[in-house]
Amino acid sequence: MKIPARAVPSLALLLAAACATAPVNMKEPRRLVGTENDVRIDAEIIGDQLAPNARLPIKYDITNNRQTPIVVADLIPDTTYDAETQTITISLGAEVPGEQFLPRLLLIPAGEKKSFTANAAVKVIMPGGPNPFMKFPNAMRLKLNFLSDPKPFVKLIDIPEHAVHDPKLAAELFPKWVEGNESVYTNALPMRWSGAALMEDGSVPADAPRRRTRRP
Repeated sequence: MKIPARAVPSLALLLAAACATAPVNMKEPRRLVGTENDVRIDAEIIGDQLAPNARLPIKYDITNNRQTPIVVADLIPDTTYDAETQTITISLGAEVPGEQFLPRLLLIPAGEKKSFTANAAVKVIMPGGPNPFMKFPNAMRLKLNFLSDPKPFVKLIDIPEHAVHDPKLAAELFPKWVEGNESVYTNALPMRWSGAALMEDGSVPADAPRRRTRRP
């Protein structure tokens, strides 16, 4: 059962994306890879530990092997946690646009690769506090959302703002965005959990039991 970020537990991720960064080290053993319909994502995560307020530097490359360009939304990603598999999924881009605000889109031309960096701040919030039977995350994967046809979205490509407020345009682009969205999932990378879960107000209870998992 997948639990959305706003439900139990929720995880917040702050993404600082930038082009013109060094590409992913393809010899790095802790690497995430995913490919679907001629679009590929390679990612490198610095560190192997998850904890309250931990920050995980991530580098990722998007390679467009298609004959046509694609675009990716430059915004804070959605994050979900699957309690059954204990896996965090970090979604880059967006499956749907905002209701009033529309994000900047980054163009990746046909046959080209672009490199990005992200700084992930992970928080696991357990309403009611932690308990000894709670399952904590022990793996992480990425999900890349992209738009296969840039033509309907030319007004948003490489704009100087991170987002524009245009409810009318958002309503107009909604069906086109949903129809044109495609996704690529990477493999799941083992991670270690250390620390206690946060309370709903963001604090860590002084008497909270702490759990540390070893690398499989």
